[in-house]
Amino acid sequence: MVLMATVFSTNVMAQLKVVYPNVNKQGEDMFGYSALKLALENSGKDFDLHVTEAGVNDARIRRMLRSKEISIADFGTSAEFEQEFCPIYFPIDLGLNGWRVFLIHKEDRSLFAKIDTIDGLRTKRAGQGIGWSDVEILENAGLEVVTSSHIENLIKMVEARRFDYFPLGANEAHSLLDTHSKESPNVVVEPTLLLIYPFGRLFFVHEDNKELHDTVEMGLIRSFENGSFWNLFKSHPSNHALFVKANLKDRNQILIDNPHMTEAFKRIPQKYFFNLRMLD
Repeated sequence: MVLMATVFSTNVMAQLKVVYPNVNKQGEDMFGYSALKLALENSGKDFDLHVTEAGVNDARIRRMLRSKEISIADFGTSAEFEQEFCPIYFPIDLGLNGWRVFLIHKEDRSLFAKIDTIDGLRTKRAGQGIGWSDVEILENAGLEVVTSSHIENLIKMVEARRFDYFPLGANEAHSLLDTHSKESPNVVVEPTLLLIYPFGRLFFVHEDNKELHDTVEMGLIRSFENGSFWNLFKSHPSNHALFVKANLKDRNQILIDNPHMTEAFKRIPQKYFFNLRMLD
């Protein structure tokens, strides 16, 4: 009996407890959650993964990560975030959060159809989330940015024409609009432009949580090498429109710099990043 109790206790202690945030009230529907679960499964370690109850935005998520209310989170990287937290240098979005298409009011389609340079885009105001690292990237390019909390609020602001366009990753714009289309029936995905900058969505853990960092990193690499990550990426509902609606090959590309890339981010293997050949 003593031996059995000891073995049971050891197994319980070995289980990795992982808490993921309920991002914008979507929690388990987020691609980040699915990618995390896949990585943990591919790591070979025993784990217990669950999502927090309250819906939270990116700024709140980082506060929860600092205080260890959550174990791990994924968000667009920056030099500041990579210094404050412990990043896992694998872009779970394949860098597509830096391939931006726009949500706009449908009555503005003709105005955006006339834009094909960064100078033209500088005459419009963009919307972004509070605490998003994209804000500084856009502002560095001379673009005016209005910020607000939560995706649903930003889409409603497009509906109310509080700003002109809401840049979102090409892999997420259509699905996010579909989720909130009832509240914002006049918002559409702009069909002609593609704003591109070097970027990536990474997993971050608290600097004290090396075990989780190494486990998820190993699981992501294994899932990429065995093809299960790409299979998940292609099949996940949030990415569906990338392959059937986004029409990236025919869009006018506007390229801008990301002045905040760290040397560590630049060393991420290129094979982990999206390119247009992946759509063939």
